[in-house]
Amino acid sequence: MRQTRRFVLVSIGCVSGLPLMLAAGFGFCTDTRVDGTAAKLRALVADAPAACALGRSYRARFPEEEKQAVLTGLLCSSLGLGVRGIAAQDTDALLSRLDSRVREDFSCGDTVQVNGWVLARTEARLCALCK
Repeated sequence: MRQTRRFVLVSIGCVSGLPLMLAAGFGFCTDTRVDGTAAKLRALVADAPAACALGRSYRARFPEEEKQAVLTGLLCSSLGLGVRGIAAQDTDALLSRLDSRVREDFSCGDTVQVNGWVLARTEARLCALCK
C-alpha cells in the first residue's frame, strides 16, 4: 500500500487525539453521582476508624456487597431514597431516616454479627462503605 502525504497527516492527527478520546470514554464509565452519594453517606458515620474496621469484616463475610456502587445502591434502597434523593437530603434528615431504618432492622431481626457486635444490616452496610 502506497502511503500518501494526506494519509500520513490524517494518521498523525488521529494518533495525537487518541489520549483525549480515551479520557473522554473513561468518563462515561464512572458515575460521579454514586461517588458523591457514597461520600454523603460516609459523612453520617461518627467514628470512621471503628466503622472501617467493622466494614472490612462485613465485606469479608459478604463479598457480593464489596463494591461501592452495590453498597450505595443497597443503602439508598433501604433508606427509601434514590441517589438523587440522598443528594437532596440534608445531614439531619438523613440521620433521622437512618435511625428509623436501623430501628426497623432490629425489630425485623435483619441483623448481622460483626467482630462481636450485633449490627442492623443497614448500619453494617454503612460501615462497609467506609473503606
